Amino acid sequence: SERAEKQTRKMNNDRTIYFACDGFGEKLKDAVKCHIQKKYGGKEGGCKVVDFGSDTYYDAAAKVGKALACSSSSSSSNKNGGMGVLVCGTGMGVGIVANKFPGVRAAPCENIAAVRCARAVNNANVLCLGQLVTSTETATVLAEEFLFKQDFISHPSDENDKPLEWWNGEVEDFLKTSMAGVEKVEREAKDL
Repeated sequence: SERAEKQTRKMNNDRTIYFACDGFGEKLKDAVKCHIQKKYGGKEGGCKVVDFGSDTYYDAAAKVGKALACSSSSSSSNKNGGMGVLVCGTGMGVGIVANKFPGVRAAPCENIAAVRCARAVNNANVLCLGQLVTSTETATVLAEEFLFKQDFISHPSDENDKPLEWWNGEVEDFLKTSMAGVEKVEREAKDL
């Protein structure tokens, strides 16, 4: 509804979304970016879009990873923090590299269930898409869901909008402390 969309825009007005891709993902990245800018950007209450353009998959991922790692928005409470969208051939290469940066939780996703779980369960803050495996229509739906509709520790649903049966209070209790555990592992990995 229009009211829900205005509320979503207001909630995300401080959010910066970083985009980058390699040569295999440029058309899809541009299409998703244009869709997000048109629907959620703008002067009043819109998100800010930063496009790092096209580069090698590892340099594109590093640009988004560095931007998120250097910003204060990469904290575990990612309500209005920065987020990213990376596109390569499959979404996997950019995801592997982006996950090298502290505070980055990049998730390659090819369907709505994966997007919803990446956000609700893993608090992912970078969506990785593959132009060779994902249509433009699907990618814009996935990006919109990832960036604006599914939050961390919120009951995800399947492709038919039915609540996932395994979600319960125990899952929510675990998730409330999981990001502290992830941050601990990140610190330990840095010390190797």
